[in-house]
Amino acid sequence: MKKSEKRTKARIKKDIIDFLNRTSGAADKNPGRYSCGMTHRNALVLATSYRDAPRATPLEFFNEGMTIYIFGEPGGKIANIKRNQKVCAAVYEQPLRHSKKQQSVQIFGTAELISVRNNARLFKSKARKWNLYGVVDSFLKPYFKQNKVTEKEKKQMEDRLLSSMNMIKITPDKAILREYLPDFSMPKYEWKK
Repeated sequence: MKKSEKRTKARIKKDIIDFLNRTSGAADKNPGRYSCGMTHRNALVLATSYRDAPRATPLEFFNEGMTIYIFGEPGGKIANIKRNQKVCAAVYEQPLRHSKKQQSVQIFGTAELISVRNNARLFKSKARKWNLYGVVDSFLKPYFKQNKVTEKEKKQMEDRLLSSMNMIKITPDKAILREYLPDFSMPKYEWKK
């Protein structure tokens, strides 16, 4: 096994951002018949906790630099974040192939809940950027067709659904990038705010 190389804080940050850019979800630029409107890549596991009761949830995620965005419906993770904003998010490149370098990242940070109610402009701009409106439309399309829903009713239903959701914004304080190399070494690089 070779010794892990020294990396600057700027290089570690760049490597983490490159990894997140490769693995996060994105709007599908060429949606086909069976597309929901999003390109799915790796999932993120979001760890939240409250009163010593941890919760880990696999989720689709998006990123802008090292900042993570997750769209989520009401549930335990949202309730936990309202009580304890400190979270950890982990992404692990899959499937693992020992013949090439692969990576994982853990991001420790502070979660903020953004919704149509508390910041409609930001919520809607991110929903448009990552095509959440198209995804909602794709999932509701069979219902709309079966029930002969009018355009006005369709828009009202989509707005109600999106209004019930939260966007979780995770601002990182610390991140750990781990690399899995073909020689079975696993160097670890840490970034701190």
